[in-house]
Amino acid sequence: MRKIALCLALGCAMVAAAQDETQSSGKELGKPTDKKAGGQMSMPMAKPSPEMQKLSKTVVGTWSVAEKHEPSPWAPKGATGKGTTVFKNGPGGLSLVQDYKSSSKMGGFAGLGVRWWDAQAGGFKGLWCDPAGCTVSKGIAKWDGNNLVGTDEMDMMGQKVAVKEMWTDITPDSFTLKMEGGPPGGEMKPMITIKYTRATAVKAEVKKP
Repeated sequence: MRKIALCLALGCAMVAAAQDETQSSGKELGKPTDKKAGGQMSMPMAKPSPEMQKLSKTVVGTWSVAEKHEPSPWAPKGATGKGTTVFKNGPGGLSLVQDYKSSSKMGGFAGLGVRWWDAQAGGFKGLWCDPAGCTVSKGIAKWDGNNLVGTDEMDMMGQKVAVKEMWTDITPDSFTLKMEGGPPGGEMKPMITIKYTRATAVKAEVKKP
């Protein structure tokens, strides 16, 4: 929070300095901006990238989720779970925010994710928070045709684990998320598969005689 506040303060100081210089010199800095009522200068608005627009169009809405966990130290026999998730656009459509809740024999789970297009990195970056803490992705995700594929690395039980994430079988009403993991440079094995079904499609199915 302190870092964010500092960045905002610096940003405001830079804008104020630029306005002072423009007023004192009578010269424009960069491209001209429109004035709002009252003489205030309007800030140029960023536009979401085509990649970000495609992701938003694909997943924004409410979904039911069905989890399949592969055997692991915390679920030796594997496990299944069910829940809901909501995807919504962040400010200006420049990010995607996910609110995730599910339950299984392992207990309840809740997570909050933010994903955005990083033009400099050439892919999607992400932030994920859950009861274990918050992490920012080290890798990136990219569209591969109609699939979204990403790679990352995380700490799990004191060990480095390479992770591959794949969003596949994407339709207007469903898609599947598969995650694989393993030692960096080693064999990747399935970790979890999550089937997403749009809530409106679930309701329509229930209403069928």
